[in-house]
Amino acid sequence: MARFFPLTVTEIRPETREAVAITLQPAEADREAFRYMQGQYLTFRKEFDGEELRRSYSICTGVDDNVLRIGVKRVAGGAFSNWANTELKPGDVVEAMPPAGEFNAPIEAEMRRHYLMFAGGSGITPVLGLIRTLLVREPQSRITLIYANRSANTIMFREELEDLKNTNLGRLAILHVLENDTQDLDLFTGRVDAEKIRRLFNGWIDPHSVDMA
Repeated sequence: MARFFPLTVTEIRPETREAVAITLQPAEADREAFRYMQGQYLTFRKEFDGEELRRSYSICTGVDDNVLRIGVKRVAGGAFSNWANTELKPGDVVEAMPPAGEFNAPIEAEMRRHYLMFAGGSGITPVLGLIRTLLVREPQSRITLIYANRSANTIMFREELEDLKNTNLGRLAILHVLENDTQDLDLFTGRVDAEKIRRLFNGWIDPHSVDMA
């Protein structure tokens, strides 16, 4: 039988008009149960109008950050995501199962790799956890992130990603592709499709340099 634990909300930070980052803290006795690997997620439960809903959200922090944080983007008609964005507040207690999932890569401190990562919209959440962990635990590796969004004001974790890039010069490159915003190069405007990826490989990313994607 699935076991849920109480988590206290310690911070809610707006990321965009439609998304928030929520920091959570387990009880002291449950800390070990919430030790996570990069890329994992939490499953929450809550009753709405007498019906129990369960929703899963990815952890966006790295394993060395000593904090547990998720990202939640509002979904039209989504009871849990709308509640989390508009009603949840610091001090509230939510119920969640321990971390689960295997969306990760084996990390080896001595390796020198080039990781290529793709993310779209709120899909950045587990990828951010991977990035934060790799930058610390594989100090000789580098990462290229292609991040697709509708427009600049819908980019989740924009400031955090820029800070990571600036503090890890030469190790983290971020290419933003915006569907609705015109950019200096048309390559970075529109949807990410097979043709755009081909052009990225032809002019911006050497596929032979990529060790893992």
